[in-house]
Amino acid sequence: MVRRVVIVCILFAGVFTAFHVEAEDRIASIGESPFSAQSDATGVHGRQVDLVRALDRVTHSSSKIIVQPFARSLKETAAGHADFHIPLIQNEDTPAPEGLMYVTEVNFGYIPFVIYSRKNAPLDAKTMASAKNVEVEPGHESFFPFPVKVTNCVPCTLDKVLMGRADALIVAEDIVDPLLAKPKYKGIHRALYKMYPVRALVPSTTDSTATRRYLIEGAKRLQKTGEMWKILGHGMNSSYSDWQP
Repeated sequence: MVRRVVIVCILFAGVFTAFHVEAEDRIASIGESPFSAQSDATGVHGRQVDLVRALDRVTHSSSKIIVQPFARSLKETAAGHADFHIPLIQNEDTPAPEGLMYVTEVNFGYIPFVIYSRKNAPLDAKTMASAKNVEVEPGHESFFPFPVKVTNCVPCTLDKVLMGRADALIVAEDIVDPLLAKPKYKGIHRALYKMYPVRALVPSTTDSTATRRYLIEGAKRLQKTGEMWKILGHGMNSSYSDWQP
């Protein structure tokens, strides 16, 4: 009798696990960035997390959302451990990171990439080539015709810029601009580097037809209502606003 109860419990657990897996249609891997996507004791949150949840809602589906450092997210997606990575700024002059493909049918708007340097040693797109120590987020190294280093901590690099330990940080403006409200960053100078389209990426070695359909149809519905731009905080044709802290 005891043995029979144990067997029934095991079978029930297996059925429950299978149901739980099937309840999630895909795995979405989001690159971790301040305000955009973060993970803490309360769960995952941020604009990109809200975007995936909205895509799920309008496509009547469910995604398991994982927020992790950009480099790991790109690697895990390329290895097939996630169905798509979001977001990544696309540099049309270079191919996608190894093992990945851009979903070019979907445009999540254009984002200004901004140069954050010191006000007493300001840099712009024309003078960047003279910089010796420039840091960028993972996956963006190939965007620049000059040497750059990767940072996994944007606020840390911004502090290094202020202290003169780095010449500049180049990232999407929505990553750093919210931080500039803090008085400690009054010494930071902003300058436009270039406008880039924002994309999602899928593994290049697996069939991504269903994932592409989800992204394309979901984005189309969110763009039609304007909800996408409310979530992301910028429009389809975002422009650069030249202001200083």
